[in-house]
Amino acid sequence: MHSLTIENCADDWYNEWVLDAYLDFSFINYPGFWVLLLLFFVAVFYLGRFWQSRESRLQILINEANLKTQQIQELQKVNNELAAKNRELYSKELGLTLANKKLQTLEEAKSKFVSVTTHQLRTPLAAVKWTLDMAAKGQLGTVNEEQKKFLFQGLTSTERVISIVNDLLKVDSIDTDRADYTFRPTDLINLVSNIIFEFTNQATIKKINFLFLRPQTTVPQIELDADKIRMVLENLVDNAIKYTPEGGKVEIKISDERLNSAEGAIEITVTDSGIGIPAGEADKMFQKFFRASNAIKAEPDGSGLGLFIARDIIEKHGGAIWFENHPGQGTAFSFTLPLHQKKV
Repeated sequence: MHSLTIENCADDWYNEWVLDAYLDFSFINYPGFWVLLLLFFVAVFYLGRFWQSRESRLQILINEANLKTQQIQELQKVNNELAAKNRELYSKELGLTLANKKLQTLEEAKSKFVSVTTHQLRTPLAAVKWTLDMAAKGQLGTVNEEQKKFLFQGLTSTERVISIVNDLLKVDSIDTDRADYTFRPTDLINLVSNIIFEFTNQATIKKINFLFLRPQTTVPQIELDADKIRMVLENLVDNAIKYTPEGGKVEIKISDERLNSAEGAIEITVTDSGIGIPAGEADKMFQKFFRASNAIKAEPDGSGLGLFIARDIIEKHGGAIWFENHPGQGTAFSFTLPLHQKKV
């Protein structure tokens, strides 16, 4: 019979614990345990990756939402600024519209005043001209040479005033619609020849070589308002002779080079060897009431309306007018006229 001691009890307890532990962890010796353990770690790994990816996507979505919110705020700010600018522009446009209406009213009043005044001046001026002409010719009694001199000076001045009045009436007629023009097939060669005949005496007095260069081919009839085109040519030829010194040259040329183009047209050019247009003033030549500084010195009298009227007439014919300038050596004014007028 063995005696029971503390050491024996301790050894029994330890052996029993070891046996229990062995029995508890003996499952690790089974192959399935390691498979399960591997699957567990794989699952934990992928679960971690999934969670990390989810957090990353969530952060991206949050950033995109913040960016879109910022963009929306910026767009709202821009829209507000544009709305403010639109209101400002609308206010300015309204102001300009009202100012334009006021200017139109003033222009109509001025036009009416010019029209009424010039019409009222024409009759008494014609009477004065007729009286001075009769007196200068001795039809109202005998006059001596000195009296004739003063009468002819008065007659010349009266004719200049009448010319200015006629120019003002022409300006008043500019506001008329194109429908008021009378377009008919016209022999342009014959029209130009008649104008040359009218100015031949004026050119001869100044000993100016006055030439008419016509094309070799036959020029077809052109649809135009003969009275209006005559007005244009008379102005250009009169200026050419007026501002060309004695012994110079004035040339009228009709070119048919544009006849066979897509839109057939005739080009007319009036060239002179006169004073030309000073540098820096050429861009103002077609403005209303403008006269070049050298032209004023050469001929103090003048309305500055001739070229303004000429451009309006040519444009209403569907053509164009321009010039080439050589200061001190002359100018060449050209304009085109289409063969046929477009229906409007």
